[in-house]
Amino acid sequence: MPRVRHFDEKAVAFHVTTRTANGAFYMASVAEKQALLLALDFYRRRGDCALYGYVIMANHVHIVVRPGPNSGLPRFVDGFKTWTSRHNTAKPAGTSLWERRYDDNAISTLAELRDVLQYIHNNPVRAKIVATAQEYAWSSIHNYLADGQSMIEIDTPWTQ
Repeated sequence: MPRVRHFDEKAVAFHVTTRTANGAFYMASVAEKQALLLALDFYRRRGDCALYGYVIMANHVHIVVRPGPNSGLPRFVDGFKTWTSRHNTAKPAGTSLWERRYDDNAISTLAELRDVLQYIHNNPVRAKIVATAQEYAWSSIHNYLADGQSMIEIDTPWTQ
């Protein structure tokens, strides 16, 4: 049975989760995580999305975005996955970095958006990688803490 999509163009934002092919740890290295950040930063700056949050794990990524006016969620995700798959050096040549499918959940309110951001920022804690979310470098939590450790800019949904 095909998966039902939750895509809703009236949503405030979308929580997108996608896993690496077979759950392999293709994003375990600093270089691979940096490449994903560069891709997110590129698509954000180009106007394909407003980026509200992210967490990059070794075998999956959480992204909280609002597609740009000329993009749309499927187009944004497809572009992101295609580019990052081409530039990932940890996976075997000729294979895809990502599973074909991805999960997208519409976020309807700012309160729900805050809950989703808290959920994704705590992902490394739940995975027992770090004791607190603030200890994990590959997350947008540092943008919200304004602690000077953010790696890329994000958009602030509460002021848009």
